[in-house]
Amino acid sequence: MKSGKKKLLNFLLIFGTLGIVLFFSFQNQSFEEVLGAVSAMDLRWILLCIVFYLGFLVADSLSIQYFLRRQGYRVTWGYGFFVSVAGQYYSNITPGATGGQPMQVYYLHQRYIPTGVATSALVVRFFSFQLMLSVIGTVLWIGYGPFVAEHLGGHRWILIMGYVYNVASVSAVVMLSLWRTPVRKVTRLVVKLGHRLRFIRHPEETEAKWLNAVETFHESIAILTRRPLDLLVQLLIGAGQLLCYMSIIWCIYRGLGLRTYRWVHLVTLHIMEYLSAAYAPLPGASGAQEGVFSLYFGRVFPGSTNVAAMLLWRFFTYYFSLVFGALVMVLYGLHSGKSLKESVQMTSAGEEEIGRGEE
Repeated sequence: MKSGKKKLLNFLLIFGTLGIVLFFSFQNQSFEEVLGAVSAMDLRWILLCIVFYLGFLVADSLSIQYFLRRQGYRVTWGYGFFVSVAGQYYSNITPGATGGQPMQVYYLHQRYIPTGVATSALVVRFFSFQLMLSVIGTVLWIGYGPFVAEHLGGHRWILIMGYVYNVASVSAVVMLSLWRTPVRKVTRLVVKLGHRLRFIRHPEETEAKWLNAVETFHESIAILTRRPLDLLVQLLIGAGQLLCYMSIIWCIYRGLGLRTYRWVHLVTLHIMEYLSAAYAPLPGASGAQEGVFSLYFGRVFPGSTNVAAMLLWRFFTYYFSLVFGALVMVLYGLHSGKSLKESVQMTSAGEEEIGRGEE
């Protein structure tokens, strides 16, 4: 299937699940009630939602930039931010968020960052975020156990499955980072399989390139393990990124005029929700996110604010990312095209000058 058709199919899945969610949401509440609740949202809290989401992206880019700079590679803040936006955009339009990291590696490679080093930066960023998600989530679950149980009801198994998935992801990253020989064997096996399936035309060249990237990756991770302070900084950035993202629901709660629960209560439920729905294989975990949100926050947002809160939350944590990401990608494409055109014009002008000189 071609790239264009895959994107179209993914967007159909995204908006198809949105349509289904809206259909069932408006079975119990009228459109006018929901629209009234949304329109009554305090503008200041809407702006704070955007600030927290941008803070999430900034922390993401800081993690990547800090790692690269400590490895001796410099990337401007603007380009680092672009790489983070691109990663979020492609993750949100591909099943299981599988498209984000490869595109980020590609864009970093455009700035002469070796593939292994770029991969290491993304692995460390992922590991830091996921580890802090597990640690902070566990602390909050223990500290607010009765509160979580009250809102989760008899569906604890959903949260347990999410924890298993998250722990497995973190463990896989650790094993990938430490077990060099098995990773090299798997790389060779993938190349052979790809050659047999005719996906890889030059197996020797591809294997050498991939093994070199694996070696660079392990060297980068080894450098990090010898610098515990760097790892601590990455974990602190991961914690800040996590809390920025999880605070969006609190802004929506306050913006709708509700005051019963504190910030820590909303953040606790949001982390539990994130853990419970993150492993859904659809783009942006569409459908699963909305369903789990209704399960966790059904008692938090009363009456007409329930559907309004879900729509606002989903917009600021997902659809805003799609719109913002698409806009940034278009602007980057236009800028890149302009830069390439200017480069070609300068090259042509230089050739003409050389020609005149020879005359």
